[in-house]
Parts: sequence; structure tokens; C-alpha cells
Amino acid sequence: MKYIEPADRNQYQLMSSLDDLVSPNHPVRIIDMIVDSILSSNKARFNRERESEAGRPFYRDSVHIKLYLYGYFNGISSSRKLEVETYRNKEVIWLLGGLTPDHWTISNYRKENSDDIKYVTKKFREFLKDNGYIKLKTVAIDGSKVKANTNRDMLTAEKIEVKLEGTDKKIEEYLNKLSEADLRDDLIDELGTDENEGINSRYLEKIVQLQKQVEELRKQKETLEKEHRNYISASDPEARLMKSRDGKIPAYNVQIAVDEENRMIADSEVVTDEADNEMLLEMIESIKEELGEVPEEVIADSGYNKPDLIEEIEKKEKGIRIYVSQPQTLKDKEEIKFEYDEEKDEYKCSEGKRLVLKQKNKLKRNSLTNVYRGIECEACPIRSQCTGSKKGRMVYRYINQKWRDEYKTKMRSKLGKEKTAIRKTIVEHPFGTIKYLMGKIPLLLRGLKKVSTEINLYTTVYNLKRLLNLESHEQISDKIMNYDWGITY
Repeated sequence: MKYIEPADRNQYQLMSSLDDLVSPNHPVRIIDMIVDSILSSNKARFNRERESEAGRPFYRDSVHIKLYLYGYFNGISSSRKLEVETYRNKEVIWLLGGLTPDHWTISNYRKENSDDIKYVTKKFREFLKDNGYIKLKTVAIDGSKVKANTNRDMLTAEKIEVKLEGTDKKIEEYLNKLSEADLRDDLIDELGTDENEGINSRYLEKIVQLQKQVEELRKQKETLEKEHRNYISASDPEARLMKSRDGKIPAYNVQIAVDEENRMIADSEVVTDEADNEMLLEMIESIKEELGEVPEEVIADSGYNKPDLIEEIEKKEKGIRIYVSQPQTLKDKEEIKFEYDEEKDEYKCSEGKRLVLKQKNKLKRNSLTNVYRGIECEACPIRSQCTGSKKGRMVYRYINQKWRDEYKTKMRSKLGKEKTAIRKTIVEHPFGTIKYLMGKIPLLLRGLKKVSTEINLYTTVYNLKRLLNLESHEQISDKIMNYDWGITY
């Protein structure tokens, strides 16, 4: 039987150029073109004269940005693993022109250049919009809790106090050892030296380290008190304890807005608020800031249901249509119905009993309401099913109740149900793809700004993957070359 034989390792093979390492239509060439186009068209931002303290020149921004985009595109986010790729991966060798930055240099760029990475993300989204890949006709907004790079053992004020007491005791012990001259022999056995000066310096170092721990613990305690929080993470204080499918975890709330046209991410934000109901306006304003206009219609699930905010958005952004799923309430299931008489400004229940106005502008769930109370409940045959109050049944009517009722009717209409149904088809695939790329350890960085940097990288490579599935290499290349990367919104 004949076999395909490998090449002789002792035979020298001549490579005509570095460009022969990758095929002409390889995706890495698109990454190279995009980054070079953005940076060369925005030289004032990226061509900075920088030198290290030792006088050694820095790597260009393009080296780091290309490396990170390639890494996240292929599910490699660790700076140590990326360093290895610069030596062994022919695609990376081609992309960086044979440069091999060490993992400290790679890691520090990501930590220290969040704004530049965000700028590249923004420019790429502008390119997608201007070339018709993102149309902003229909956008679905959703959020997902992503575990922070810290353990689940969060600190409480009580735990911090216990740690402070323990650390103070250790400091006191070391101070006592320093002051006891007769412990010299014991110290020699413990530290393996007969020099008192060396012994003392080691204990002083330990005391300094413990004092730094005390300082950090006190800062964490102050943060808890200042922000009225119950928990804080020692390694990532900005992370919050949030509900997830795996129970309560320290996490960040990642928000994305996905355009229906090609299922591309039009915008992303990272927040520390667990609830989504305040995020609708923030995401719409962010899309406007990123891409210069607001979507024609926005779809979101019931987690975003905040009627006052929805009404505010529709009034503020003329022409925008918002479809937010309505949660089913106990009131929806009630057999007893209440009908409002606008002329008399009172309610009548399904039993024909009147409810009259008792109080105006009462706050309920941070919204203003008028309160109506039943005045004919006493003789009602179904009173026990309706209310347990001796004063009679109460009904709250929001100041914008008419708008709320119309909105609820819209969402229960055929159109509203259709919009609710397509939401999942738009927004769930991007989250699934991004979480697949993240792997078992979703985030490597800590702190809100740095986590946002990672999410910007993930959303950028997701959009790039979608683009490569939609168009040929030649079509994408032509559009990159003919686009004015210097324009901005």
C-alpha cells in the first residue's frame, strides 16, 4: 500500500517571502487591512512618539490591536498564549511581520489602551453601517450576566472586620518579635540567618505588607458604606453579586444591541446594575452616539419593561417604535374588572360598585398615581374575593394610565406578538457565539473599564465573523480599500 510521505526534515526549503505563509483569501488579511486602514486614516490619534524609561522604542499600536483581534477571533485571549502564538503560528508571524512582543507587553497594552481599542470597535461599526450591513431599522436589545474574574467568596462588612482584627494581631506579633532581643537564636532557626539586621528587615517587610492589607480592607469597607452595598469582591471591587443560571455570582451585566438586517452588533455596554429596566434609554443614546442615529424600532424582553421610561423615549426620539414584552400580572388574571369613567373621574367594578378618587399624586414603584377607593364595598356579595380591607377596595391609576393601556393593547396585538417572537432569533445567537469564544473563564481583566475593553474585542470579532460569512474576500477587501476611515459621527 502506498502512503503520502512527509518532507525530509534535513532538506532545506526556501521561502520566497513572508507573504507566502498565508493564502491570499485568508481572514487574517482582512484583520490586517482593517487595522491598517483605521490607524493610517487617524494618524493624529495613533502615531504618538513614545519611549520607555530605558529608551527602548515601543511596538506600534497596530501590532497589539492586530494580535488581539486575531486572538479573540480564534478564542485566544490570554496574553501568555498570544505570546506563544507569535513564535509558532504562521498566521500570527505573517500578521505581525515576525515581531514577538512578550506577554507583559501584550497584557499591559490591553490594560492601558482601553480608549484606543474602543475607537477601533467604533470605526468598524461605522464601516458596517455605512456599507449597509447595519441598517438600524430594527434592533433587539438584551443583557446577559458574565462572571467576573474573581471567586464567589464576597466580603461583607462583618468579614472585613474579622480580617482587620486578624491582620492587626499579626502586625502586633511582628512588632513584639522585633523588640525582643532574646529571640535571636529562635529567629536564626526560623529564617536561616545569623544577621540581626537581615532578620529585622524581613520582619519589617512583612509588617509593611500587612499594613497595606489593612489599608485595602479599610477602603473596601468605606466602599460598602458609601455605595450602600452588602457585598464586595476583594480582587474586583466593581463587580456585583448578580443572579444567574448558576445562582448568585460576582458578575457584570453585558448589554448588546443587535441589528436585525445581518444579526450584527450595533452597540454594546457593560454596566454594574443587575436590573435591565433602566438600560433601554442608555442603550438607545449609546447607539446614537456610536452610529449617529437612533433605530427606527427597538425590541426587548420584559426585563426592560418600565412604562414611564418607554413613554419618555418615544416622546424624546420622534418616530421611534419600542416593543417591550409585557409581564403577566395578577391583575391580568383577576375575574373582577374595573372600568374607568373619564367624565366622572371614577371607577366602576364588574359588580357595578363605585370607586372614587381619594388621593392624588401618590408614588407607586417610582411613578405617580391617583388612588381610588370603593365606597359601596360593604354590601358586595363577592367582597371577600376582592379585598380584605375594611375600608374597601383600592385601585391605583397612573398619571399616564391612558398611554399605558394603549401600549399594553399594542403589545397584545398581532404585530406586538410578532415583534416579541422575532426578538430571540435576533439577539440570542450573538451571545451564544461570544460565550463560546470566551470559554470556561469568560473574563481575564478586572474593573468596569477593562471588562468593557474585552467586550469591545469580542463584539468586534463577532461582527467580523458575520461579515466574512456574508461576503467574499474580494468584496470585503474592495469595500475596505474604498472606505473613508477618517470620517466619524
